[in-house]
Amino acid sequence: MNFTLFTLVSILFCLTIVQAAPSQIYFNSQPQEEENLPSLRDTAQAHYESIVDNILSQHNEGILTELSFVIKDPQEMYSIMKPQVEVLFEQDYSDVIQDVCVAQMPGMIANQIHELSNQIYARIESVVLNKWKKSDTYYREIIVNSIDKGLWEQDILDDLIQSIEMLNMNIADHIVEAIDEFNMLGKLKQSLKHCQDIFSERTEQDHVSTSLSESLWKAVLVSLHLSNPNPEPKKTGFMGKYVFDLRTDLQSEMYSRVYELATGIFEDLAYSN
Repeated sequence: MNFTLFTLVSILFCLTIVQAAPSQIYFNSQPQEEENLPSLRDTAQAHYESIVDNILSQHNEGILTELSFVIKDPQEMYSIMKPQVEVLFEQDYSDVIQDVCVAQMPGMIANQIHELSNQIYARIESVVLNKWKKSDTYYREIIVNSIDKGLWEQDILDDLIQSIEMLNMNIADHIVEAIDEFNMLGKLKQSLKHCQDIFSERTEQDHVSTSLSESLWKAVLVSLHLSNPNPEPKKTGFMGKYVFDLRTDLQSEMYSRVYELATGIFEDLAYSN
């Protein structure tokens, strides 16, 4: 009886120890042939592309949907677009921009949003390729050393985050620089000037023969302008807000999601067969 009781107590004690022990971290500490492993640079690029895709979708879908609605209502379209012209140009010069050019602004904006999105996407690959200098082996050694120290998985991820945090911020800053370099407000201003030059030439060539549809469209816009002679312009207009919000959200999202990047690195290395 004593033997049986002693045996039972021993078994329960062993089970308690097993349950209390931390789960083992499976990690393939021996790197495979380089060509058989996806590069962590690819993991990083996919990470940033995912963030850019999410942020661009959120911001672009909203403004493009609004533009698709305002072009159906000339009065609303004019009340929104004309103040934007006034913040792009000096107050006096904004009156020179013909209303027919103001009417083309939704199309101009949509085209530039598309071009900006492509430029941001194109920037990701070149920035990651240029900035991601450490080899996969470097990050593998960080994980192995952390495991050798008996660290838990969360502590290992913290070590990875510490090793890539500054790199992540550097990459994020260079990606959002694409927005600054694109200069959407400047491009919109140039498009309006180009439109103005075209219609000014047409006006000089023919003051009398104007198509009926253009005459009616101009008459509608002039009447709308008179009905709202003093629209209150904003400092940068709704397009300035779009650019500012896009840049801010994109940068902050890439900064804050460094944990996801570290997790991706850990999983690529720790659980690769």
